[in-house]
Amino acid sequence: MLDIAWRPRAHLDRESIAIFLAVERSSPQAALAAMQSIDAALDMARRFPDAGGHFHHDNLEHDYRTVLANPYTVFYRFDEATLTVYRILHQRQDIDAYSLVEF
Repeated sequence: MLDIAWRPRAHLDRESIAIFLAVERSSPQAALAAMQSIDAALDMARRFPDAGGHFHHDNLEHDYRTVLANPYTVFYRFDEATLTVYRILHQRQDIDAYSLVEF
């Protein structure tokens, strides 16, 4: 199984989702369910990284893979040892408005 690495923006996405659901929506249970869904999707991607959907955008230097953690989409790339998470976005968010930060 691949190691996992989090880009700063992906880590912030994850925290923001948990805070929004737990605090803003007053639903710690929904926050926990979302985190478990994201973790389960990433565990599957770590086992089968090629199975993720392909994502290409003309304004990006690299192509990405995606895995669904309904209602979120996790954007990642991988090499022989590591799966790197770049963003976690709600499926209603427009990818053009939320760049995939590559620093």
